[in-house]
Amino acid sequence: MRLAIISDIHANLEALQQVLEDIRRQQADRIVCLGDIVGYGADPVACIELVREQASMCVLGNHDAALFTDSQRAYFNPHALEAVRWTAEQLGADHRDYLRGLPYRISSDHMLFLHATPRAPEEWDYIFSGMEARMQARHFYERLCFIGHSHIPGVYPLDADVVEYDPEHRFMINVGSVGQPRDGNWRSSYGLLDTVAGSYENRRVEYDVEAAAAKIIANKLPSRLAERLKVGL
Repeated sequence: MRLAIISDIHANLEALQQVLEDIRRQQADRIVCLGDIVGYGADPVACIELVREQASMCVLGNHDAALFTDSQRAYFNPHALEAVRWTAEQLGADHRDYLRGLPYRISSDHMLFLHATPRAPEEWDYIFSGMEARMQARHFYERLCFIGHSHIPGVYPLDADVVEYDPEHRFMINVGSVGQPRDGNWRSSYGLLDTVAGSYENRRVEYDVEAAAAKIIANKLPSRLAERLKVGL
C-alpha cells in the first residue's frame, strides 16, 4: 500500500491542489489528513470540501478546533486569531459539523495518526526534536506515529541506535505542512509511505505561491500571512 499523509493545509487551495496532483502521480492508494485544514489562508471552504472528498481519514487540528472551542483561541497570536474569526464567517453549518466531528486520533494498521502529540493530543503540544519524540514513545503502542502541527518535517527513530527509516523499528514522523511550511522551504510538504517497499519519503511540491498570497491580501487578512508563504517561515 502507498499511503499519502498530508497536514496543516491552512486553507491554501493552490498548495493543496498541487499536492493532490502529485499524490495522484505517485499512485497513492489512500490519503490521510492530520488536521488544520483551515486557518491563515483564504480558501477554507474549498479546502474542507477537497479533504472531505479525497481523504479516507482525517483528524482534528487546533485551528479546526478553534472554530468551535473558544478556549483554544486564547493561545493564538493576533494574526492567527484574526484568521480564525474571518474563517468562521466563511463556513456553513455543514463545514462546521464536519470539523466538529473529527477525532483527535486514529489508529489503523499499526499506525497512529494525530495532529500534535500522543500523550495528550487535545493539549496541542509541539514536537521539534528527536528527544521530544522519544518522550512520547510510551504513550502509544503503534509502530508508526504520524504528526503535523509544527509545520517542520522530520523522521524521529524511537528505538536506540537507529538513524534512518527502517520498517522494522518504531518511528514518529512529522510530514510537514501543505499550506504553510516553516522550515525555510516554501514548497508544500507531505509524506509518502510505501508499506510494500518498506520506505518513507518526504515530498516537496511547488505551487503558485503568489496566487495564494494575493488571495490573503484580497480578503484583507494580515499581510504577514501572505509574506511568510514566500519564504517558508
